[in-house]
Amino acid sequence: MKNKSMLKLRTIFNIGALLIIIVIVVNCNSTSDKSSRKIPSGINVSEGKKLAEQYCSTCHPFPKAEILPTHYWGRVLPIMGFFLGAGKQKFKFADYSNPVAKMRLTASGLFPDSQLIATKDWIAINNYYLYMSPKKLIETDNLNIEMDLGQFTVEQIPWKSGHEGLTYLNFVNGNYELGYNTSNDSYYLKLDSNGNEIEKTKTDHPLVDVIKRDNSEYLLLMGQMNNIDEPTGKLLLKNNGLKELLDPLERPISFEIEDFNNDGEENILIAEFGKFLGGINIYNLRDPESKLNIYSSPGAVKTIVKDVNNDGLKDFYVLMAQADESVYLFMNQGDFKFNIKSLITMPSYYGTTNFELLDMDGDGDDDIICSSGDSGDFGIVFKPFHGVRLFENQGNNQYEQVWFHPQQGAYGTASADYDNDGDIDIASIGYFASYLNRNKELFIYFENKGNEIVNWKFKPHSFRGDKNDCWIVINNADVDNDGDIDILLGANSKVLNPERKAEKLNEWQQDGGMVTVLRNNLIN
Repeated sequence: MKNKSMLKLRTIFNIGALLIIIVIVVNCNSTSDKSSRKIPSGINVSEGKKLAEQYCSTCHPFPKAEILPTHYWGRVLPIMGFFLGAGKQKFKFADYSNPVAKMRLTASGLFPDSQLIATKDWIAINNYYLYMSPKKLIETDNLNIEMDLGQFTVEQIPWKSGHEGLTYLNFVNGNYELGYNTSNDSYYLKLDSNGNEIEKTKTDHPLVDVIKRDNSEYLLLMGQMNNIDEPTGKLLLKNNGLKELLDPLERPISFEIEDFNNDGEENILIAEFGKFLGGINIYNLRDPESKLNIYSSPGAVKTIVKDVNNDGLKDFYVLMAQADESVYLFMNQGDFKFNIKSLITMPSYYGTTNFELLDMDGDGDDDIICSSGDSGDFGIVFKPFHGVRLFENQGNNQYEQVWFHPQQGAYGTASADYDNDGDIDIASIGYFASYLNRNKELFIYFENKGNEIVNWKFKPHSFRGDKNDCWIVINNADVDNDGDIDILLGANSKVLNPERKAEKLNEWQQDGGMVTVLRNNLIN
């Protein structure tokens, strides 16, 4: 598996398994505003709930009203109405202001011209969510996080830039590799180990993924930052200049280059996140016009390629977001045909952002680490279900959640044996924690303390930094080549309010710090 960082720009989630699930369910209810709300006579919220269970469950698992505050539902429901042909007269669909997006969405038939639900039933569903949801979720802060990183030293890379922030971060062959952007321009930048700029390439749109082949680099550009269904993403070949290989792509997030049909030619697997439209597609490197759609739903965040059953054919895992918060396994049957197996299904409101495939318990099969923390679509609010989850492989690709730790805006993990004790530790960033000023959750290092008696036990650590350190990408590498693994954090100021953003950009321009390295001092 190649070591890389990715940015899922939808903008963006300890004791033991069963116990923590119960605690979170109770906590989700107990942290909401219980102030009484009078329901007008004639409104039957029970009927509205039944209708919501009937209609909402056709697209995703039914979400209860109490999981999110009323004002949040007020933003969600008009969008959901479009899928039922309801509410168009009262709500102007912003995506239709883009001619290309409007044309594509209209042609897709995704939003029906006629109502699929009676007006009174749609009103009843709205009433259920608006009257039975809490006015607000009350934030809690009972996380027992040790504010000491122990073996790690926090080091800011002195590269100075007043640009908005990073969209890609890696460390390869002694150099830092960055994708970063301003309000108008995007770049692929390489820095030496001291943070000095050694190469700079301007790109049309933000860079989100890179794969190297010999002396060439394949650069994946997400497309325009504004999330809308106008395909503007690209795949470029960088080798003595830039050459466009694939264009346009539907808001691509990550990609893999593999030979999926064993014909000796490499193919490109691209997770095209899109918005309402998107999919997982395979392209032929020698035929840029080719496009084979493997999965037609939007929301693909990340793929991991592996020959799961050792039959000589490359299979792949994929994390889906949007309404379908799931991990799937695509089993290769040959000739670009895949059988799809659902491994994990999560509630539609979790906001999944990243996953890793690792043998956490050393039993020979792959477990899954999944972060949930997107808050970019309908506003940033405290969500007690945001955090990092661990799913244990029970055998034959049957997965069960065995551990959860809350972290607001959990946006990605980079797991490894950081303390060289033979088990895997987890490092995680909380991007939207910066907006909520939850300092302890900006970054958490989960030291694996599992043993033969208790498998899933982690000790959380963090450090006292700037409450608005807005880390959006995380990766790891042995930066100083001393035999232990360091952690790389990259920031993006887009989440900050205008005043704080201006301060942060000035700080980066004067002193650097958009890239932070947690230098591992385990081996000296």
